Amino acid sequence: MAVALMPIGAIAVWQAVQIAAEQQANAETALLTATAEAASGEALAIASASGAVATLAAHVAADGGPVADCSDMFRNVVRDTPQFSFAGFVDEAGVLRCASSDVGRDLTGGLLYPVMDRDRTPMVLASGFGSISGTSVIVSAAPVHVGTEYIGFVAVSVPHSRIFGIPGAAGMEQDLNIVTFNTDGSVLSSDREFAEIEGVLPVGRPLPTLVSTRQFSFTSYSEDGEERVFAVVPIIPGVVHALGSRPVDTLGWDRLSPVIFPVLMLAVGLIVAFGAVNALVIRYIRKLKDNLNEFARSRRIVPLSTKPGLAQELVEIDETWTDLATHLVQEEAELENMVHEKNVLLKEVHHRVKNNLQLIASIVNLKIRRATSPEARRSLKEVQMRVMSIAAVHRALYSEPTSGRVRADELLQSVIDSTISAGLTDDRTIDLQQSYSPVLLYPDQAVPLLLMASEAVTNALKYMGRLDNGDASLTISLTIEGENKAMLRIVNTRGTPFLPPDQVLGSGLGRSLIAGFATQVGGTVELDVTDDYYDFHLTFEAAVFDPSTAGGELSLG
Repeated sequence: MAVALMPIGAIAVWQAVQIAAEQQANAETALLTATAEAASGEALAIASASGAVATLAAHVAADGGPVADCSDMFRNVVRDTPQFSFAGFVDEAGVLRCASSDVGRDLTGGLLYPVMDRDRTPMVLASGFGSISGTSVIVSAAPVHVGTEYIGFVAVSVPHSRIFGIPGAAGMEQDLNIVTFNTDGSVLSSDREFAEIEGVLPVGRPLPTLVSTRQFSFTSYSEDGEERVFAVVPIIPGVVHALGSRPVDTLGWDRLSPVIFPVLMLAVGLIVAFGAVNALVIRYIRKLKDNLNEFARSRRIVPLSTKPGLAQELVEIDETWTDLATHLVQEEAELENMVHEKNVLLKEVHHRVKNNLQLIASIVNLKIRRATSPEARRSLKEVQMRVMSIAAVHRALYSEPTSGRVRADELLQSVIDSTISAGLTDDRTIDLQQSYSPVLLYPDQAVPLLLMASEAVTNALKYMGRLDNGDASLTISLTIEGENKAMLRIVNTRGTPFLPPDQVLGSGLGRSLIAGFATQVGGTVELDVTDDYYDFHLTFEAAVFDPSTAGGELSLG
């Protein structure tokens, strides 16, 4: 129903807009007529004054200038024309030479003389305080030329109180405001006080821009912020114009009546349609959204209400998502079981590998006990330490809940402590310092790191010595160097060696193992050797586990 009413409402609104446009045009036409009628008295008075000024100027020019009895002519004009209050001739020096009154008066300080002396063209001006009459007047003036020589001007004053039909007179519409102005934009008269004139002028339309030889109207805002209709009517084209204005009519019944009923029908139709859609669809969709959110939070499946009024489409949607949620819960349970079984199997594998490595270490220990030469025992001891290092990694793997990554710092401390205990077989005492920052590594990186650390510590114990001041130290540290980088550093003193050179003569296997382990770790080995210290440090980056490279052979290059 709402959709069916929309075209009717659109047609009604369009018709209301057309009616409003016609009413606006009629209002502007009526305002032009009212402005012309309201200014008709002033138009006649100004036209009469302009005609009188032109005639008097012609007489003065014909006489070659002011003559002895020229004032009589001006007094007769004022006496015979009731709306005139003054008429006279002002010479080029600004002295009133012939006039209906005040002959000989200096008018250089008045409003009219400076303008006429400058422009020397016919004009109409308004003055709130006339120099002669002392009242608000409209002055019409025309220059006087004898031949081509300018000798002065003739002026006629018309008091506003004597103009018939001026704004404010009987018969003018109550809400109509009239302002008359000349071509310079100077206000000649108004139906209100001169101080209040600015309030009824259009914003952004100065009076000089409204000068035209034809009448026209427009709508704009006044300086007071009120929307008004303005009409411009030439009183004397090119000389005097009238500006009429009145407030724009607010919405009335004549404008609202064509549209209010269709709009009400459309509004009622929309309300009814919304209520029906909300009752039949929207509230169930909201309930379905709440059920989905509940499932996302707690995996609890809550179906929609099975009331008879539920639409078949919503019933099918509810059944579909319920089946989907049920399958998802079942698959998640199966996946969780599979992950749990995998973790159990993986822990079992690591546990068995650790047991087998410990068994190998025990067999090697038996070989150590039966070995007769120190070199054989030392070699077997190194093999045993390497096997125990790998076993320590697998013990950490099946002990950790995640069975994914291991704490390299804890394993390093355990392996290095065992290596130092096995390596310090004599009675020597050294200053041992260890510090380990927490670093998580995957097994394929942790195993070579432990083996390399064991080899490096073994070499440090083998080749370390005592300085001249009697100090002997071994410093081991694992530090975090960046966002994903770490550094293993082993520093031992040199000086006087603890072991005779013939007992520490190596085959190069340790260096080869360290180089191979560093390659597997993906790090860079740097050595700083001085007469007093041997500084070994490995900088590496914790790598992501890559199954394709796991279980690769160790390259000893």
